[in-house]
This record gives sequence, C-alpha cells and structure tokens, in this order.
Amino acid sequence: MKILKINYKKLGLAATLMSSLLLGACNKQLENNLINDTYSDTFWKNEKDFTGAVLGTYSLFRKAMVTNQAFFAWGDTPIGLFTTDAGTLHSNIYTGGSFIMSYREGGGLNWTNWYRVINAANLIIKKLPEVSDDKFSAGTKSYILGEAYFMRALSYFYMTRVWGDLPLQTEPTETADQAILKGRTSTDEILKFIVEDAQKASNLLTWEGVDGLGRRRANKAAALALLTHTTAWQNDYAKTVIYADSLIKRTDLFGLQAKGNIRNVFKEAGAKENIFVFTNKDAENESAFYNADYVGVFSAAVGFITVSSDIYVNMPFAKPIYFVTNTKLDEVYGTGEEGDSRRTDFFRNNTNTQYNSLMKYSDIVYKNAATDSDPRIESNLVVFRLADMILLKAEALNALGQDGEALTAVNSIRMRSGAKTPISSAGANLKRDILKERQRELIGEGHAYFDIVRNTWKTKNNNLYIQLASWSMDANRMAQKGYLFPIHNDILNSNRLISQNPYWMGKY
Repeated sequence: MKILKINYKKLGLAATLMSSLLLGACNKQLENNLINDTYSDTFWKNEKDFTGAVLGTYSLFRKAMVTNQAFFAWGDTPIGLFTTDAGTLHSNIYTGGSFIMSYREGGGLNWTNWYRVINAANLIIKKLPEVSDDKFSAGTKSYILGEAYFMRALSYFYMTRVWGDLPLQTEPTETADQAILKGRTSTDEILKFIVEDAQKASNLLTWEGVDGLGRRRANKAAALALLTHTTAWQNDYAKTVIYADSLIKRTDLFGLQAKGNIRNVFKEAGAKENIFVFTNKDAENESAFYNADYVGVFSAAVGFITVSSDIYVNMPFAKPIYFVTNTKLDEVYGTGEEGDSRRTDFFRNNTNTQYNSLMKYSDIVYKNAATDSDPRIESNLVVFRLADMILLKAEALNALGQDGEALTAVNSIRMRSGAKTPISSAGANLKRDILKERQRELIGEGHAYFDIVRNTWKTKNNNLYIQLASWSMDANRMAQKGYLFPIHNDILNSNRLISQNPYWMGKY
C-alpha cells in the first residue's frame, strides 16, 4: 500500500484546527456557526483534510502527555528513584504518596486534554466513511481510520491507568449543543473497549507503516504493543505473551540497541528498538524551550528538570529539580563492577556530587549556537519500544507459572546492558525482580508506578509497594482505590454524574 507522506511542519496548524473544534467559546451560537460552516461544509472533503485531522490528534496527544510533565509525574515520581531538594511541592508525591500535585493540577489531575484527543478521533471515525474512496489514494483511507482508532484507544489507556473508571465517549461533539454529560464506565469495561479499538487499528494499519512513517505515527506494531500492555492490565497473560511475541519475532523490523547505545532510542525515531515515539525536532517546530516567565519549573519539558547546567551550559538549573543520588544508583545498578552500562548510559554527574542527571532527555540544540544559549530539548518521547515488550512478556510468563521462559526473557535485557549477574529467582520474587528490571531499563519513561498498580489493582495486595516504592500504601488506601490520582475539581463541578475517587474524597 502507499505510505502517507508526512509533513510534520503542519502538525501545529492541524492541532490548532482540531483544537478550535474542541475548545469552548463564550458565544455558543457563534461557535456553532463557526464549526458547522468550517468543518462540516468545507473541511471533511478529501485525503488532505483527514490527514491534517489525524496529525492533529498526535499534536493534541503530545500536549496531554507533557502538560505539567504529566507522564513523568504519574509514572516516575511516585516511586522514589528520583529525589529532589526543591521542596515538598515536588517531594510529597514520593515521600508520602500525595498525588494532589499542586501547580501541576491542570495536566496531572485534569483529563480535559485527553478527551480533546478522543473527540478528534471520534470525528475522524464518524466523518471518514461519509467521504467517497476516490478522494483518497490507495490504502490511505483505511490507514487513517486505523490511526484514529489507535489514538482513541491509546488516550483511554493513559487515562484509565491514572483515574480508573472514565466517561466513555464514542460519539463526537461538534457543537456545544451536542455536549452530553456522562457518568463513569468501569475500568474493566474501558480496558475491553481499548482492546476492541486496538484490534481494529491492528487490522487497518500495516507493518510497512513502521519504517514508512518513521515510527512517528501509528503502525500495526504500535497497535500490537498497546494490546500487549492492555491485556497485561486485564491479567489476560496468555494473550500478553502472544501479542508481545508478534513484535519480538519481527527481527526484520525490531531489535535491541547494542550495549552502550541504548540512548539512541531517544535521539533517533528510526532506531530499530523503537515501536512508536513522539519526536521533538526543533526544525519541525516541535522542540521544547524554557522561559521562567512563561514556562516555569512545573510546566517545563522533563529534560529541563532532569538535566543540570554542569552537563549542558545554559540549562536553567545548576542541579536538576529531580535527580538520582549515588546511593540510589548503587542500589539500582550496582557500583560499576556489576558491569551494567545503563548506569552511565542513563545518568551523568560532572561534578562528583549526589545530583546525577537523567540523560534520556538530554538531546539539546541551541537556537543561538554562537553563544550556546536558548537550549531546546529534542529528545524523543518513547511510548513503546522493544525492551518494554520483552519485559512485559517476562512478567506474563511468570504469572503463567513459566518461570524458566520468564528468566530467559528478562535476562536478555540484562545481557544487553552488560550486567554480570543474571536474575535467578522464582515465583513472587521473580515478579519483583522483573519489575525492578523494568525500573532499571525504563526509568524516566513513565512506567514504574503503573507497573506496580498493574500488578496490584485487582488483588489489592500492597506487598509490591513495600518492595518497589519509597512509601507504603496501606490496606485501607488500597481498598479505597488510593492508587489512583484525584480528579480535578473543575471536572467534578461541571459534571454532577462524576464523583471523586474514593480515597481522595475530603482530601482534595
């Protein structure tokens, strides 16, 4: 089939167009006329329109991920591998499990940005069948539909891990008059819906899309990776293994980076280990900048709060807002004699202090190269990569009682890192060790906290919190779904059908 030609410089325009569809207006009638005239009558007509619309979903998704450092704040800060000297507004989340997240509430506690992605996808899913096939080049119409299903499923996947039960929106809202308040659908039903959408996406997308679209847009592999994750959340581990293997066996498309070159997945979207990434290329107007007056520490790109100015000049902080101490690095990776190259691949310290910078988001370009000023973060946001799939397979095999095969899988990642000591545990201890290996490998990528929740939300067993996090979640908090994040009060105030997650009632 023909692979769509990407023009990423149009991402911002597409996102603006789609955002205008989804944001409210002071004058309802004016808004209704604008949307009806601009989109229904003139916009949804041909391949170019739908390509722009689907590119808009990616831009909206990126915004949802990075607003107030959401993916990092949710997935990494609660564990305690990172620490901070910047005060309790940063440290409370890992010292006591306080998920209230002051000054990050707009991105960390508010799901509005995510529903904008979903509404954009719903529009594409509704409008695309209404346009004749001759308006599209061969294969393009079905591929765009697959992308819309994938982006809708991926958005629900991110949200349900954070907030649990969700309003399930499957129809687009094109005008303010069409807005319908909905209550929350159970997490189990949301997960089933994600699987259904991801399966549709897998059937519509292609393997050719992996390299043809630069691993920067949805492809068949990305849909299968989402199915790997979602079935693990369902504890449907036999399917998790099947979906993971469907990716692992495609050695023509995917392979682990060589030892010492793991960081390339954050620099090169086309790295063979990558399955699906969001790029941040400055030349395509994607990169992040830092301005204390307009951005600030609570909204900066993750690279600005994890990389210090002794690593790259003119970064905003002499020590990272979030850093990993030498003691913690010893605990996680060993002292150096263990041979684990990830200690130096992922972390750097130029001043022999305790403030080790995370290097995964340290690909920097200076807008003023002559003075090395105005740094921009260009590192990829990696959503899915092969190492993640291999470790999920190991977790699933352990859950199925196939510890020998699980050890083979998890130790393939340790071997790649050069670690001299293979994992040799079994049963519950092996589960713990696989999740520790995921922490070593995927630190900073937004997985660690959700790995714990995935293995405890059904059983309500808090042992993994004791073993893998810096604070312990007691049985009472587990019973009240205290592993979820609170829902922003603006959401609750605007929809009487939604109530706060039980643990946070009266606390936020």
